[in-house]
Amino acid sequence: MNTKKSFTERFSQWYIPLVCRNKNKALAFYILLAILMAFPILVKPGLKLDADLSHLLPENTPSVKALEESYQRFGSTDRFMIAIQSDDAYLVAALQDSISDYIRKNWQGDVVSTQVDNDNKFFKDNALLYLPVKHLERIRDNLEDLQLEIGRKNGPLVVDLLGDASADSSSTEKKERIWFDANLPQELGLPDEAAGAFDSFFKKNKEETEQQVASSDKPKWDGKKPVPEDLKTRLIGCPRPDSTGKILFNGIVNAKLIRPSTDYEFVTHILERTDSLLAFFRSKTYPVPTRFSVEGTYEGLKEVDEVANDSIFSFGVSLVLIVLLTMFFFRSVKGPILVTASVLYACIPTLAFTALFYGKMNPFTVFVASIILGIGIDYSIHILGTAQKFLQKSSTLEEVLELAQRRMLKPFILASFTTVAAFLTLLTAHFRGFYEFGLVASMGVIFSMLTSVLVLPVFIKCMGGIPAAPKGSLLPKSWSDAKIVSFFKVLAFIGFALGIVAIWFARDVDFEHNLRNLRRVAIEKTEKKDRIGTGEARSNNRASSTPAAVMGSKSEQLDLLYDTLMVRLHVEHDTLLRSFLTLKTFVPPLDSQERRLEVIEEIRDLVEARVFDRAEGEDSANVATLRKLSSVDRAFEAKDIPDWALDLLREKDGSYGKIGFIYGGFQSWDAKALHLFQDRYGHWDFDGEKLRTFSSQFILSDVIQSVKEDSFSLASVIIIVIFGTLVISFRKPKYFLAGCVSFGMGTLLTLGVLGCLTHFFEFGKISIYNVIVIPMTLGIGIDATIHFITSWTSNSNKNMSIRQLFDTTGRNVMASSTTTIAGFVGFLFTTHRGLQGIGHLACIGIFMFLVTSVIFSMYLCGSWLKKKEETK
Repeated sequence: MNTKKSFTERFSQWYIPLVCRNKNKALAFYILLAILMAFPILVKPGLKLDADLSHLLPENTPSVKALEESYQRFGSTDRFMIAIQSDDAYLVAALQDSISDYIRKNWQGDVVSTQVDNDNKFFKDNALLYLPVKHLERIRDNLEDLQLEIGRKNGPLVVDLLGDASADSSSTEKKERIWFDANLPQELGLPDEAAGAFDSFFKKNKEETEQQVASSDKPKWDGKKPVPEDLKTRLIGCPRPDSTGKILFNGIVNAKLIRPSTDYEFVTHILERTDSLLAFFRSKTYPVPTRFSVEGTYEGLKEVDEVANDSIFSFGVSLVLIVLLTMFFFRSVKGPILVTASVLYACIPTLAFTALFYGKMNPFTVFVASIILGIGIDYSIHILGTAQKFLQKSSTLEEVLELAQRRMLKPFILASFTTVAAFLTLLTAHFRGFYEFGLVASMGVIFSMLTSVLVLPVFIKCMGGIPAAPKGSLLPKSWSDAKIVSFFKVLAFIGFALGIVAIWFARDVDFEHNLRNLRRVAIEKTEKKDRIGTGEARSNNRASSTPAAVMGSKSEQLDLLYDTLMVRLHVEHDTLLRSFLTLKTFVPPLDSQERRLEVIEEIRDLVEARVFDRAEGEDSANVATLRKLSSVDRAFEAKDIPDWALDLLREKDGSYGKIGFIYGGFQSWDAKALHLFQDRYGHWDFDGEKLRTFSSQFILSDVIQSVKEDSFSLASVIIIVIFGTLVISFRKPKYFLAGCVSFGMGTLLTLGVLGCLTHFFEFGKISIYNVIVIPMTLGIGIDATIHFITSWTSNSNKNMSIRQLFDTTGRNVMASSTTTIAGFVGFLFTTHRGLQGIGHLACIGIFMFLVTSVIFSMYLCGSWLKKKEETK
């Protein structure tokens, strides 16, 4: 009786004979197609890497809007630095001026300003005018007290009529005084260079100094001490001398550029100009050896290059592992060549799609080739393994390929549909990094499936056939089918028991809030020899977090901001706030200066008394300093401030006073504290106008919050999609429930393992990087179950035994899953902890789903989905 052929039968009977008759033409066609698809990848538009996380947030995100405004008004808050090192301090200073002139002359359109000298003479001369009245009154009181102390010591008839009557007036014991509070620089909020004017005021704590020396094998090195006095404001210091004792002097040229260090194209352009600059100055002859290097955040292009290098390296590692694994499973060399060539071919249209659709790759899609290498090879392994099964039953290679393609086309469509559906759920995310990755990965899965169906048969025919199937069973030959089912039954019940334990640990699954665990590992040994340590002899009174720039339309708004922050810092004592910088920081209000001048006049009248000539030790030094500083007799204005200081607040149009900076008092790696800081200091409203607040850390905070919010919603959507896919794939309730059991146990045990690792080792947490692995793992996790149940229930496999199911489908499932894991092993060899987390989560998740799929699918197929007896 004639029956209507299905689409898969009609397609296989047309396509396979066609390519077999014209194998060379088919091969040439696919090679030419690959060359054409390589054009948009390599030539135009060409794939580029964009590492700027702000481009992955919605354009209406407040931090992104503030970012753009800050670039337009202020330029970049990042510092570009050219470092100079030589044993001639005056040569370094001269080169600072030459390089600064070169940049201003040749970098027009890229640079806002340059800075080489941080002369703090103005701040030294006007130091007392910066001190709040309470500090000035303390100085005045100390002078009066010192005056009496000297009087008692040198004149026994001197009596303090207002003092404590119980005090021993004849006592000559020296009194411990605090002239200046150690928190003064923080309270003033001055930049480091200006706050350095107060360094000589602070009294060293002798006990602390002795403890530091005792706890250190090497005495503390003062990098500023060897610097000539007239260059101390220009040179940043000297590194600790090596064994030869030679002293080197470090200087830098700071440049404020128009774009940030995260703008890949701009930084590439700047570093190209820098290469020309360095080549120009290195070509000159100097009387002593002199070195130059690029320092600061714009060296961050190395970070982008290292991400690109990591993607290439991880791809290479994964490729080698996949080849070795396929050699093991196919017991031949031809098998690995065929499946690897197929999946590498699938990477070409995937990257071409990315180049045409997006034009660039982000930190998430840059590793899509490695991911597709692991995921896409599944289809080639399954079709080659199925062809091996038909090799002994069919007379010709053409017939084998036709049967294998016909058999696997439906499972391929179902499996790819679930994986693609899981990836496409990322399109519902607000975070662009997710939905770009979701779309690119989905296309990669589709291209991998199509390549295995269309291109792999051509490769097989051109290479002269397929390798023979491995002989022997994966299970002991003595085991009967009943014994095999019993074996997997025991494993299944063990799995159920472990699932109960997993419920307890699943609650410990957590999100990674320690950003140190998401950054690149710093390896000092691999630093280039020509790098100059610009951190020598520098002290920083700021927290380690980068500042938040607050931008207003009127200077009065920033004055109100200053007053608000003063209350939060000194009245509320908010620990999240470290310090801040506005024009009012540099120029105290005129009425405040007038009140301070009144106390300064009292200090001047006191300190000029001849009795203080007899002061000793630190008191004598402080008296001498105060005699110089108290000579100030008038208030100052903004025009009196040094240019380098005003440049910190100067906008591109030359104006100042409408932008300020807030420094957080928390560790930059603490994501929770960062979010709290953003909530408290990222939103300002003065005069009915909302001020823009920008910080590169706010971008990161928004990314983390967006990822966290999306991850919970995505997990729910993905599970619904997968269950919906199971309903469509397995229309019988029994098959659907079997698939749900296997998938559910895989999910539960994976969560349990992650929770256990987090609970005991603080390892295996979800992060902004590896959260993209979740939909992929769930999508892949159900594929193995689909292959098992589809193969077991297929009409063409009515006589398949449980052993044959394990030796054919089971072997293919294990080969495909382990090669998928191998695709992610490459991530473990990167130097970026966040990218390593992708490998950790993917390897754990896929492995757990592989184990549960094999155990529960084999158990359910052998006990619950029993085949009807063919003979009685």
